[in-house]
Amino acid sequence: MIDLSRRVYVYFNLHKKVWSVRQGNKIVDHTQYIMLKDARFLVGKKGRELVLATKTKNVHAGVSGYIVERVPNVPDAIHNVTYNPYKYETFVDCLDYEPVTHADYAVLECGSSWRNVEAIYENIKVVA
Repeated sequence: MIDLSRRVYVYFNLHKKVWSVRQGNKIVDHTQYIMLKDARFLVGKKGRELVLATKTKNVHAGVSGYIVERVPNVPDAIHNVTYNPYKYETFVDCLDYEPVTHADYAVLECGSSWRNVEAIYENIKVVA
């Protein structure tokens, strides 16, 4: 069971082709779609260095945040984000390739052969 008051860590599972959701040290869900609030885009330096040295993939990058059911619909504030350990040290914005370390919200989607991460950077008041 997921505790919505605690952060989760979400990463793309290359074997299952879905997002793995970890809370604490336990995988609590696999999903094709998840929305997070107070998102932090994290890359483990040692894990990335291992990928570069061995050319073997490992889990060292993901998004941390609080699971939410909705995110604000603000088209001008939505940016696609990507990460490639061979090209970047951090997650980057797909338009200008500037580093992305956090966002107010993040939307992570995937299918069998694709994945997409969107970040909403603006400070937006959400009325509950």
